[in-house]
Amino acid sequence: MDIQQLRSWIFELYTPLDDERQYIVFDAARGNLLIDIPPFSERALRLILGAGRASLLLATNAARAAEAHRYRDTLGVQIAVHEDDAGAVEGGADLVLKPDDLVRPDTRVVRVRGEGQGATVVLVRKSGGVLFSGDLDLASEGAKQLIPLAFSSVLSSKRAPIWNAGRDTLMQLQRELPRPRKQFGILLPPPWDRAYKGRLEDKMYHHDVIVPKEDTAVRAAAMGPETLVVASATREIQETAKRPVPAAAAMAGDGAAAPSASTAPLPASREQKPRPKPFAEDWRATATERPATTLANAPTDIVPAAAGFKPRSLGERFRRAPIDDLVGSPYVDYVWGGIDLSPDGAEVAFSWNKSGTFEIYSAPIERERLYQLTDAKERSVSPRWSPDDKQLAFLRDTGGNERFDIWLVDRDGETERNLTNEPDVMHREIAWSPDGSRIAYVANAGGKAFAVHVIDIATGKKRSLTEGEFDDALPRWSPDGKRLLFSSRRETVRTNSDLYVISAEGGAPTKLVTRDVDGESLEGSWSKDGTRIAFTTNVRRRYEIAVATFKGDEVIRVDPLTKSIFDEREPAWRSDGRAVLYLHNEDAEVSVRRVFVVSHADHAVADRPGVHQSIRVGPDGDLVAYIATGAREPWDVYVTRERMTEPRRLTRSLPATIDPETLVEPIHVRYPGAMGREIPALVYIPYAEAVRGDGPPPAIVHVHGGPTSQHYRWWDRASQWFANNGYVVLAPNIRGSTGYGREFQEANRQDWAGKDLEDVVKGLDWLAKQRIADPKRVGVYGGSYGGFMTLMSLAMYPERWAAGVSVVGVVSWKTMYDTTRGDLREMLVREFGDPRNDAERYRDRSPLTHISKIEAPLLVLQGENDPRVPLSEAEQVVAALRSAGKMHEYYVYKGEGNGFRTRENMIDSVRRAGEWFDRYLLRA
Repeated sequence: MDIQQLRSWIFELYTPLDDERQYIVFDAARGNLLIDIPPFSERALRLILGAGRASLLLATNAARAAEAHRYRDTLGVQIAVHEDDAGAVEGGADLVLKPDDLVRPDTRVVRVRGEGQGATVVLVRKSGGVLFSGDLDLASEGAKQLIPLAFSSVLSSKRAPIWNAGRDTLMQLQRELPRPRKQFGILLPPPWDRAYKGRLEDKMYHHDVIVPKEDTAVRAAAMGPETLVVASATREIQETAKRPVPAAAAMAGDGAAAPSASTAPLPASREQKPRPKPFAEDWRATATERPATTLANAPTDIVPAAAGFKPRSLGERFRRAPIDDLVGSPYVDYVWGGIDLSPDGAEVAFSWNKSGTFEIYSAPIERERLYQLTDAKERSVSPRWSPDDKQLAFLRDTGGNERFDIWLVDRDGETERNLTNEPDVMHREIAWSPDGSRIAYVANAGGKAFAVHVIDIATGKKRSLTEGEFDDALPRWSPDGKRLLFSSRRETVRTNSDLYVISAEGGAPTKLVTRDVDGESLEGSWSKDGTRIAFTTNVRRRYEIAVATFKGDEVIRVDPLTKSIFDEREPAWRSDGRAVLYLHNEDAEVSVRRVFVVSHADHAVADRPGVHQSIRVGPDGDLVAYIATGAREPWDVYVTRERMTEPRRLTRSLPATIDPETLVEPIHVRYPGAMGREIPALVYIPYAEAVRGDGPPPAIVHVHGGPTSQHYRWWDRASQWFANNGYVVLAPNIRGSTGYGREFQEANRQDWAGKDLEDVVKGLDWLAKQRIADPKRVGVYGGSYGGFMTLMSLAMYPERWAAGVSVVGVVSWKTMYDTTRGDLREMLVREFGDPRNDAERYRDRSPLTHISKIEAPLLVLQGENDPRVPLSEAEQVVAALRSAGKMHEYYVYKGEGNGFRTRENMIDSVRRAGEWFDRYLLRA
């Protein structure tokens, strides 16, 4: 029976389980709630198992509780009963209830006492209230106690469900409604005339309900809303559908027959039944997760035949995009701190390169207007509003050197001030104190590690709170402004990370005990009352959100909030403290979700295809601002509310000259990597009109940086440009990538250019096997760690590649260790090894050692001011290539660092790469 007007799924177990009704309240987050399930039998057990995982059985009276222990033994559920009925449960009840107790946050029990032993009724807060009355006779004297309750629906074991007027029906049965004079019945029989009411009930209550797509079974929902049918039509068609034919042997429990393992079903037609059975008689068949409520076409019609990876035609609509518009499209910064929502919830501040370099902007939420607040022609990022909304703090560096100073600009963009003025120090991760008088940040001042500092806004006086021996991250003020929370790696096991609190006046930091095994606790966020911290942890083999409750500086409880198998990070509290928003990473897409702290109920806030980031929650707890991107649209700023039909876009980055339909939507695939391990990847298949020449198109393998990073379904200007010009692009998330669990992320630890390099080459084998691309015309491209992998691919597998482009790639791990920034040096030791103890690994896994093996033409692109992979790295490899007489070209970008920040250099770097591949991959 379809009762979708209720928000939760409620499924009724029909006959032949005696002629009465029992109910299941579907709850994917906490497990199903069973109410008054039938006497134990094999058939009843299979019906319940087929409806999904259950966690709690609630018995409304002592008789119903008598066999509850048998379900506990077979299903593993807990048993909940009223304290008066607890003695009837063999082995004791797991949850003993008192009147008005909450079974779940939305479920309350009420005890009704009459002349007998009494009965428990269950009130669920859905759609005006749903009352599960069990065996209670609503016309009895005891049922009068239910009249003060607020509910609209009544579900009873003895009578048909009452959906629209449950409370009125109860009052009619109790004769509580006034009766008008008899003459009213001349025109219309009065509704309290029971005979007439019985004739009318079918039309009033059992009406046809259309089931929304998102709440139907997967098979039905796959056809879209136009295929959904009303429940009565479902029943009529099901009654005439073919059913499995039972074997002669009867199954113990209720007399239902089960087919023999050696006997095939007979083709004979089945006898018509007065009403359909909700499940097939073949009880060994796989049950559906949720009861089917719609009809759709056969599975062969729903799932189209595999289309393969052949370029498809776009027809006359296809255009080659101008490189200045495609690669030079502006986007909102997502790397250096994202966006910020003003404390009054009226404006969003963000960094955007609309003018050619990243500048600070603000956008009022309720008006179609943008304000550019800075115009320094240098990278300005990570805006943060002051608590009084009057000014913004932000970061600015020079020439891409990443040595950011903290600057202030007023809300009107009239006045700027360099607050820190330390050009040789990197400042980052800024946070205002609650009273707006100070800013906390981390900085590597004095040549030390990144320590927590505080600066006074009025005087500019700086004070270091931690000693600078370890790299600290993400300082966050407590709501009362007396303490700071931060994360740091301070244990001898360098891969472990913990949360610490320290007094805002200084002193020794206190470690918060949030884990009892090796792992990470990071990205801490205070609740508004200061008694809890939401944070990210990976102690259960994936990144997930947890809440630590503490007293003083001592953690007294840690509660994981989510149960997903996917990585989830960056928690953000709702202002009322009832829920936490976070990022959910699934198959190269990242969505915003909200989980409630008590019930753990979880739902999507923003989940359109692509990547969402930088969650900011408004003061009302409903407004959410974020940035989002897709494969065919750059990063933009959005806001949404719970009841908005679609998010509101505050910026529009993609130029009007670009038709998004001419860009490629990548396909998420998995191919066998080293040792047969599945490697996830994104494949960009060019349109047929983009392919140049005959036969399979050439391909480019795009290796991401990091290595703890990943390719997403996001704005990838290089991959889109290559695809728009006829190249297949394979973007693999090789082992070591984030987004696929802790074990996968750590799979290349101490093994860089080992199995992860094999994963890259196995991608070529897969492209060839699937006949996606010409295996003789494949190039490799990547930046930073991806540039390093490009060099190692060309050196270790020279026969597989026709060309390569290395952008700011590492050449020698030893010289990299000696010349790079301190926090990156620490990361090298943690993830790759200590050069003092692992000198041979550092030598063997460096491209410089194997440069003589490279045969394919190589283009090297480098930023002059790169603080991560210094210019000396590129100079070494170019000198070696020149000495060995290898085909290569080399170009250095003035005023650029690790990745190119100005629009003109973004365009030029991709143009050079594209021309390089055209020169060597388009040849027959």
